[in-house]
Amino acid sequence: MSVRFNPGALSTEAASQVQVATIPRLPPLHISRPRLVDALLEARCRLRLICAPAGFGKSVLMNECARLVPADTHLVWLDLGGRAFSAEALYSQLRRVLSGTTLESGDVQQDLINLLNDFPRPLWIMLDDYPRGVTAPFDACLDLLIERGPESVSWWVSSRRQPAWKLPRLLLQGDLFELEAEALALTPGELRLLLKAHRLEIADDTFKQLLAGSEGWLAGVSLLLLNADEQAIRERLIAGTSLLRDYVQREVLEGQSEDVCRALFALARMPRFSSQLCEHVLDGIGNDLLDVLKTSQLFIRQTDNCGEWYRLWRPLALMLRRMPCTASPTQTHLRACQWFANRGEMREAVEHALWAGQPEVAANFLQRYGQEQLLIGDNVSHFMKWRSELPQDLFNSTTRLIVLHGWALIISARLDEVDDCLADLAKFFPQPDARRQAQLLAQWQALRGFLARLRGEPEASDYCLQALEVLSDHAWAQRVLCYQALSQQAIAESQLELAQHYNSEGMKLARLKGSVLYEAMLSVDRIQLLEITGEFERAVGVLEESLMVLRDGVGHSPIIGRLKLLRGHLLAYQGLDELAHEAYQQGRVETETCGDSYVFFGYAGLAELAARSQEFPAAYHWLREAERLAQWRHVPEARFRGILPLITGVTWLHQGQLKKARAIFIQVLEQYEGHTFIAPSGFYELLPRAQRYLAVVDLLSGRCSLAIETLRELIEQNLRSQRLGLACECRFTLAEALQMEGQHDDAELELRKALCEAARQHLVKPLYELQHRQPQWLARVLPAGKGESLRDRLLQFEREPEDSAVSGDEVILSNRELTVLRLIAQGCSNQEIAEQLFISLHTVKTHARRINTKLGVARRTQAVARAKALAWL
Repeated sequence: MSVRFNPGALSTEAASQVQVATIPRLPPLHISRPRLVDALLEARCRLRLICAPAGFGKSVLMNECARLVPADTHLVWLDLGGRAFSAEALYSQLRRVLSGTTLESGDVQQDLINLLNDFPRPLWIMLDDYPRGVTAPFDACLDLLIERGPESVSWWVSSRRQPAWKLPRLLLQGDLFELEAEALALTPGELRLLLKAHRLEIADDTFKQLLAGSEGWLAGVSLLLLNADEQAIRERLIAGTSLLRDYVQREVLEGQSEDVCRALFALARMPRFSSQLCEHVLDGIGNDLLDVLKTSQLFIRQTDNCGEWYRLWRPLALMLRRMPCTASPTQTHLRACQWFANRGEMREAVEHALWAGQPEVAANFLQRYGQEQLLIGDNVSHFMKWRSELPQDLFNSTTRLIVLHGWALIISARLDEVDDCLADLAKFFPQPDARRQAQLLAQWQALRGFLARLRGEPEASDYCLQALEVLSDHAWAQRVLCYQALSQQAIAESQLELAQHYNSEGMKLARLKGSVLYEAMLSVDRIQLLEITGEFERAVGVLEESLMVLRDGVGHSPIIGRLKLLRGHLLAYQGLDELAHEAYQQGRVETETCGDSYVFFGYAGLAELAARSQEFPAAYHWLREAERLAQWRHVPEARFRGILPLITGVTWLHQGQLKKARAIFIQVLEQYEGHTFIAPSGFYELLPRAQRYLAVVDLLSGRCSLAIETLRELIEQNLRSQRLGLACECRFTLAEALQMEGQHDDAELELRKALCEAARQHLVKPLYELQHRQPQWLARVLPAGKGESLRDRLLQFEREPEDSAVSGDEVILSNRELTVLRLIAQGCSNQEIAEQLFISLHTVKTHARRINTKLGVARRTQAVARAKALAWL
């Protein structure tokens, strides 16, 4: 079997090697794909299999490789045309091409092996367009030849069907290199080359739509680009083309059985499907159907890592939806809806009910939607989409739907709309009996309390405490959220011990219910507590542990995004700016994808990081993006009150625009003075930070004495509140103010104290300011080796010996140590403390020993007495 051959495309030597077998010419708009050609040529194996659906460039790719055949290798190209073929026909062709003299024995497979063994040179046998129909004898013959044939023979096969060969065995033996559709899909660079070949230039957004809409399907892209301009491309992406429809009809559907065609039209309407779902939806024709579709390479794409879930390639699915078919889409969606609902997968059940035009069914399934499910993937975004698609009276028809709606709005920070949910919930009062009345009121209070927390209103605690008194065990999710709101409120009010208590209670309940997501959600607050109290190393440990736990069971979640944003925050404080930037970006993308309002902190963190690095255009870009996102998502100012102005002020401060910085820091403070607002969740140190930055402005403006007075007061306040990280930052600024005021001895003493605290906390961030403004002074106190970063210098800093007993204002206990000390004062044993704080007995004893050392005492009773003398208890 031969086709046209262009000898000019090959070297003279290579052309002589082809002999009777010929290879086709390359298409006129061919683009080279060296990444694939090189991979095939570099593979050292018996079989190179290029297996993919129609139109992925399999034959052209093998054609490219054929033109690069090694000088000592003989090439045989056989175009099988996708038709049935036999071992006898293969032997006949190879014997004619190779001019073999082997005598026939009656056993064609043995004759083939003998023929190949007798050939004196290395041999490439290229079988283009392997038979598309099942040809068991021919498959068995090739399987034997590949396994038992001489190693000097390399088999190259392009096929739309996966042959029935022992492919796993070949793969394990290193005898197989396979390219599938995903590898053959056009990359962005290859798509640009194809556009250039068509002499087309298109805008970036059109390019992205073309790449996403085609998923790199070469034939689909080529037919869309034929005689097109940019406007035509955009229209064809929406409506398709007659050429593309004809291609699908002839190359994909033609020759398929009625059952297979029916299945393809049904599956084109499903975002994902499995073997069991196919069997249920396709009513009797689903048995083994998925295996048929996969074997026949009918545009099936795997969506998981276990081979359970699949979907059709997007361009084919879109084309099939536009083509007429006899199957009822409504019936397909209703069957899928029923199947997903029976498995408890309510998101898909709701989606299919809506696609089937059954809003009442969708609303019924939506009531079974668990509150915890809002924290998985982009379920919040889907929930908000369903709200717009369902009739309003249907969405507000039950208390369950209203409560779910309220929590979805809270995650999205659309706080003003939560008021409407509370009003709709109030319409269900009174309830038929006292128990249901109390439970509904508690649900209302929980929702109202969390809303008040996000708005920074002090009455949040009252609402949540009242709700906790009544909420039943059935409403455990709302109980956890109440504990979270109480913990966040306590952090904002600097009641860190109380915050720890509420966080522990919520954590205990989440673990009791086996909720990994809620436990990780509460870990976000726990990490921030540890950070505030200067326990950065423990904070990082809790964060990484939480991410590891979620990684095993949750692919995407707003909680994963929040943890990654926190990772960026902690890394930035430790001076690891590149890693911090990467973590911020990862967290930003995750939270934005999941519809979580915490994405705001990603933009704020990136802006602050850029300002610290003197990259001011980037800083202003991220600030604008944060503002734009808040407006686009209808996030009220109350959710992030003062944060954006504070970061803007920090940027101006780094730029040296002191007047503008002072004005905006004062503006932040005035937003809270005279009001009862409390700092927003996630940015609990907003006000003391604004005060520190004002002191920095005073320092740089020459008002050092005023800065010193302010900073001493701030250090005292922060130590009293156990905000040790911020106290350390203030101490660095105080040292700088004393130095500029001429009080050099006091300045050096404060600087060394600050360095000791920073080294203990692994806190590098405050050193950047000092390095920028006082590089020589810092270099003298903290010498630098060649190539050492500030982080390296700090971690090598050796603390000077101190007296064992220190004065009260210099004693620094961590938040956990202070908690242990208070439990000791209450008469708790070490075992009781361990149980209350979820830590080991050994850890309790370690904390107690450190407390005694820091306070300069020998016994527990002396430590309690000393703490009382310092007014800590």
